Amino acid sequence: MSRTAPVAAGGAAGSSERRPITVLFADIAGSTAIAERMDPEDWTAIISQAFAQMNATVTRYDGTIARLMGDGVLAFFGAPVAHEDDPLRAVRCGIDMARAVDELSVKLSAKEPIDLRVRVGINTGPVVVGMVGTESASEYTAMGDAVNVAARMQALARPGTVLVSGATHRFVAALVESVDVGPLDLKGKANAVQAYEVTGLKEGATGRGLTGIHAPMIGRDAQLVRLRELFAIAKAGQGRVASVLGEPGIGKSRLLSEFRAEVERGDGSVRWIEGRCLSYGQTLPYHLVLDVVRSVIGVSGSAAEPEVREALERVLREHLGDGWAEPYAYLGHLLSVKLEPEMQARVAALEMETIKRYVASLALLIRAISTRGPVVFVFEDLHWADAASADALLALMPLAADMPVLSIMSSRADRDAVGWRLISGARDLFGDALADIRLDPLSTEQARTLVANLLEIESLPGEARDLILAKAEGNPFFVEEVIRMLIDRGAIQRQGDRWIATSKVGGVEIPDTLQGLLLERIDRLPQESRRTLRVASVIGRQFGVTILERLLEARTK
Repeated sequence: MSRTAPVAAGGAAGSSERRPITVLFADIAGSTAIAERMDPEDWTAIISQAFAQMNATVTRYDGTIARLMGDGVLAFFGAPVAHEDDPLRAVRCGIDMARAVDELSVKLSAKEPIDLRVRVGINTGPVVVGMVGTESASEYTAMGDAVNVAARMQALARPGTVLVSGATHRFVAALVESVDVGPLDLKGKANAVQAYEVTGLKEGATGRGLTGIHAPMIGRDAQLVRLRELFAIAKAGQGRVASVLGEPGIGKSRLLSEFRAEVERGDGSVRWIEGRCLSYGQTLPYHLVLDVVRSVIGVSGSAAEPEVREALERVLREHLGDGWAEPYAYLGHLLSVKLEPEMQARVAALEMETIKRYVASLALLIRAISTRGPVVFVFEDLHWADAASADALLALMPLAADMPVLSIMSSRADRDAVGWRLISGARDLFGDALADIRLDPLSTEQARTLVANLLEIESLPGEARDLILAKAEGNPFFVEEVIRMLIDRGAIQRQGDRWIATSKVGGVEIPDTLQGLLLERIDRLPQESRRTLRVASVIGRQFGVTILERLLEARTK
């Protein structure tokens, strides 16, 4: 969904609010020198093309274009609507923006040599956002030091690169490749700001877990046993389908990871095929199906076109023999690989049936793979699925019923999400043969065990342990994030083989990594519900309904 800054109607409208956001500044490096040797109309046409590329990239990641400034763009991630991964979206946007402008430069240079390079600066922090100005002129903007730091980052970035502050980097460190450029002295800042140049994304990284700390899975034995039973039935030739449902951070991915390790240890012939939805993928048609096909042929999402083309042909020839050509044409079309003219013509001739051909080609390949051993087919994070993928995979489901295939759908229990139609459709198709596996919060004792396992903390003071449990409320991801925050802020420190609590442990707030997740859910509420929540937050965690009702009445008078 594209989003630009809200425009005030009539006057300088809207109330301001304080919230954490990620700010992205980008501009064309050396634009003044380029512009002065060109006709103004020619330069205007070029900068318009660059803006089109940059703005489209912001839109793809559901950011907000706050302002266009000469040869630059200011964008917000986290306002007016938050996402749980806004820092990562901003960094992905910056990488893609730099790549898009590089490609545009190459295209333009075919006519006349021109070196367009974008510099991107990114920072995360608290700001006040809202409409500011007068009745005649107003804009939606963010005010605060976080914006200034992002601007300084952009000014210091090398052409064609993305420079992020330490405040942003700590959110994405496990997910990106980066170079530590050290502390930078920024104009107007009393203290130096740590900076990192992001060079790319890490393949297969999820960002979950604590680096260097691992604990056995807790409280999911029954769910693991159920998956084990379903796999045994599927392995015998009767296809089975399971849904794994739970709130964010409750342990869905960890359960599937443990299950995968177990089945692969026990059966060397099992084939694990996995597609993962992107948090911004609802507007990217077939993005889940694409990930599934890439998993089948063994290439990553960043693989170059020649590598994808070679892998697709090799896998199809291996499994389908002489019948490889037609599935190659359709799956190649889906993967945007370069097809031979006759194959391209075959796809074009049946354009109205392309979706059916995608499904049929994938089903043919899965059936061939399943003749060599059982298959586990996993669709992760279906709450972010796009409609085209949900429909295509729903059409694939019945075809796997008589194969040794276990299909697993992982999702939050969001029945309004587009991806839920795959779960409800599978329930209609399979009835009692669909297994619902639900993950509930850990009990207090289970959460206590998880903390003990993560930190080996027989010696950690009881008050520190209780603080972690109170903040996490039985959610394994929350447990990890609270511990991560305590470590980052020096509230608990390792001394030898034990952890100790420092004097800072008492002033703990909700980790920033969880604020985005909570803000996203709040921003999706109706306006009246958000108003009620704001008033309730002032009262405290527990209160009588009568008190809330009276405060709400007072605000309306």
